Amino acid sequence: MMVETSSSFDSTSGAAPFVSVIIPVLNGERYIATCLDSVIQQSYSNLEILVANNLSTDHTLDIVNSYGDPRIRVLPDPKHQLRLHDNWTRAMIEANGEFVKIVCHDDLLLDGCISAQVDLLQRYEEAVLTCSRRRIIDDRGKLLIRARGLGHLVRHDDVALLNGRTIAHECTRAGSNLLGEPASVLIRRTALPEVPFDYRWTFALDIEFYMRCIGQKDAVVDGRVLSCFRVSPRQLSASLASRQAEEMKVFFTEMALRYPGDISRTDLQIGKMKSKLLVQARRLLYLHLRFRDAMTARRQPHPDQS
Repeated sequence: MMVETSSSFDSTSGAAPFVSVIIPVLNGERYIATCLDSVIQQSYSNLEILVANNLSTDHTLDIVNSYGDPRIRVLPDPKHQLRLHDNWTRAMIEANGEFVKIVCHDDLLLDGCISAQVDLLQRYEEAVLTCSRRRIIDDRGKLLIRARGLGHLVRHDDVALLNGRTIAHECTRAGSNLLGEPASVLIRRTALPEVPFDYRWTFALDIEFYMRCIGQKDAVVDGRVLSCFRVSPRQLSASLASRQAEEMKVFFTEMALRYPGDISRTDLQIGKMKSKLLVQARRLLYLHLRFRDAMTARRQPHPDQS
């Protein structure tokens, strides 16, 4: 059902829910400051920022420690470098907030993101999470796509309260994670599953996690653009593209078993076809970025010529 959008929550008007923002990072010196700035400068201030450093060997920790913000808490170093699943999980366990958000170290929150999302989860208590559209930027911060995500779940700038069955059906038919990357999502801590992240999934890790949070309950889908997802020319090779397409096919087949009667064979076939096309489209984007970098390098003067 469609619901009206109201103004963002004003954290100064009363007791503001405590929010935990988790930033997992491995060798993120290039982007960690920009990411932290985007969180620290949010108008919503009642939050903790948990930095889950996964034994970075660059200057990531030096940059994080240079901030004097008392809301930043760096988790103790693990004894050995962790799988992404385990690093995210240890931060989840440490989160104290009523609401939890993961922001990967190279992604960004736009102004008002947390305030807007807290507002929605306060107004729609039946919803276990909320998600928004995001901008796609490249490794230099250049805008590539102005508004991405959610597909047909919601119209531009509208808000919809949807149940898990509808979301599972639409994601399967689209062959895609319509809810977006973690920076686009805010989750009630009470909705977190006992084991947050399933080792079986790599490319479907986030959407599988969201769907276990939602189950048969509701989510608030917000058509506004509230975060930025960064793509890099090194993210997706031909071999990874093939693995991603295969994993998404397996994932949506499992979704059909979790939501019997809501996802048909036709939905699965359409979704599998679209998933392959989407993976190849992403690969073409990454190839374009690599070509751009190669041309930029060729235009740079050789040291002997300067």
